[in-house]
Amino acid sequence: MRRKGAIGIGTLIVFIAMVLVAAVAAGVIIGTAGYLEQKAQAAGRQTTQEVASGIKVINIYGYTNATPPSKGNIQKMAIFIAPNSGSEGIDLSNVKVVLSDGIRLVVYNYSGILYRGVIDDLFNSGNISTEVWNNTTLGNTSFAIAVIHDSANEMDVNHPTLEWGDIVALLLKTVVFRDENNNPGIPPATKIVGKVIPEVGAAGVIDFATPATYNSKVMVLQ
Repeated sequence: MRRKGAIGIGTLIVFIAMVLVAAVAAGVIIGTAGYLEQKAQAAGRQTTQEVASGIKVINIYGYTNATPPSKGNIQKMAIFIAPNSGSEGIDLSNVKVVLSDGIRLVVYNYSGILYRGVIDDLFNSGNISTEVWNNTTLGNTSFAIAVIHDSANEMDVNHPTLEWGDIVALLLKTVVFRDENNNPGIPPATKIVGKVIPEVGAAGVIDFATPATYNSKVMVLQ
């Protein structure tokens, strides 16, 4: 009887030990599963933000001041942008505009110039010429922002945030580019590629070829 009792106690001890091991293992598995679930949720949110957020390029206009236009190059450019559907707010102060003609690669940064005035001529009106184009803060590798539509009317000069429903024009000079005679600006029949790159989300695509000849001062490029 003692031997049977000892065997019974031993079996009970082994059973209790197995239960404890199983409980510990289950705890580890549950903890790991919870951690992985949280990581998956965080990754999912980040991926959704990356995919849904971003900038789309609506139109691009170029300008030459030459008379007649066929004798000049494009020296000013306006890139109209808006946020993608479902995009979160995009801080335009962190946006980069990249342009390349296959010879030069130019990166434009925010100049700190935010124009909110009336726009009757984006390239030539008195107010915008004074505050943007002739402003010494606007260098050859920086861009200004002209507000076309601010749905919440709260775009700030230091951190202009592009939100759903907003439209702005990025204004920049293209005098860094040169033609075969080393004249500043983008000449006719030139392929230009680039991107409008936000801090988070998809970049807006720039891809166009300038007209074979410039028949007007203002041209639709994309």
